[in-house]
Amino acid sequence: MSNFGYFVSNLSNRGMGRALRHRDYRLYALAGWVSNIGLWVQRTALFWLTWELTGSYSTLGGIAFAEAIMTILVMPYAGTLTDRFNRLKMAIGTQSALLLIGVIIATLSALDLITINILFGLVMINGVAEGFWTPLRMTMQPSLVPKEDLPAALGFSATMFNLAQFIGPALGGIIVASLGVTYAFSFNAASFLGYLLVLFVIKLRYEQITPHKTIGFIKEFKEGLVYIAETPGLKRFLLLSLGISLFMRAYRELFAGISDGIFGMGVEGLAILSSAAGLGAMVTAIYIGSFGKIAGLIKIIMIALLVAMITQIVLASTNIFWVAVVCAAILSGTSTYAGIGGQLVVQNTIHGAVRGRVMSIWGIVLRGGPASGAWMVGAFASYSNLQFAFIVATTLFLVIWLWTVPKTTEMAENLERSAEQRDSYLS
Repeated sequence: MSNFGYFVSNLSNRGMGRALRHRDYRLYALAGWVSNIGLWVQRTALFWLTWELTGSYSTLGGIAFAEAIMTILVMPYAGTLTDRFNRLKMAIGTQSALLLIGVIIATLSALDLITINILFGLVMINGVAEGFWTPLRMTMQPSLVPKEDLPAALGFSATMFNLAQFIGPALGGIIVASLGVTYAFSFNAASFLGYLLVLFVIKLRYEQITPHKTIGFIKEFKEGLVYIAETPGLKRFLLLSLGISLFMRAYRELFAGISDGIFGMGVEGLAILSSAAGLGAMVTAIYIGSFGKIAGLIKIIMIALLVAMITQIVLASTNIFWVAVVCAAILSGTSTYAGIGGQLVVQNTIHGAVRGRVMSIWGIVLRGGPASGAWMVGAFASYSNLQFAFIVATTLFLVIWLWTVPKTTEMAENLERSAEQRDSYLS
């Protein structure tokens, strides 16, 4: 067999292709990929429109933060509901809402009624819907494949997400430059339709619904926090992940300002930087999905984060656009390794009955952290400059990384076991 034939066979039998053997997961993942392309097309248009309206780094970060804060506020409640009720029905309702919001944004843009204040309002409403969708998306994947194929499913989904991040910004840049932001918003609205239709035809293998309790939402959500606190190593790992999100991923939301404000490259530069980030993330996701093992992930994540810190310093120091493009690819690849690897570790080590609540907290970290970091870095840049703000952010994360390093082996021993293996070991 040729090397290429061996690679294809290995990918199908032991790599990400394992997940595609399952019809419902296959439909769900491919429809989600189309929707994610639409998401990145819209994000490109959204950040470019914000930059055109204001020319402000802090407003770029603020628009990302406004959406994220609504997601963060809603997500704990949504995660609790996800553990209580039928996840598929909730997903259909949430995707219907996202479709409606997309249509409204496209319509207002077509009528030339969007101001910066209206834009803030629209992204906040969208953030509420995303707050419900995030824990649903994270908990549905383990219910569409057998447990042994979960690493392959997460790897494939991450690969497709990052392939969308590679294609979407490039397509968004072309649409915005040649047709305008309205067409980009319309493309995103249309992309939700296929996703919604697929949700009507797939079925979940495992419901993992917690019987309805009368203890109330606050106490139910607190159970998720207690579970995190009492699972050895999980609290420290989540704090590390929060540091990554806050200080090492803010660059994505600021690409419009980096492209035009630093390098004078306009929307074309925004598309190139975003696509380079997508390419780096996609390569990493393919590797993780093909690797398919949890053992050893945490130590590699710590090494990847060291590379990320060095790269962000280079990004903050260069005045050459194509060096910044390479940095965007490396930064995205390393942060994606931490994100996918981290999600795989967390998904593997928690019990199904608390999955919605724990993953809603994970979603807050991954969704809220970059936007909050972008707002802080953008605001700091308004008083100094963007490159110095990145250096400060990197220094702050270095402190968190050094705090975590001595506990790396201990975290790996605790978190790289499944919940069942850990319970058996502790008993």
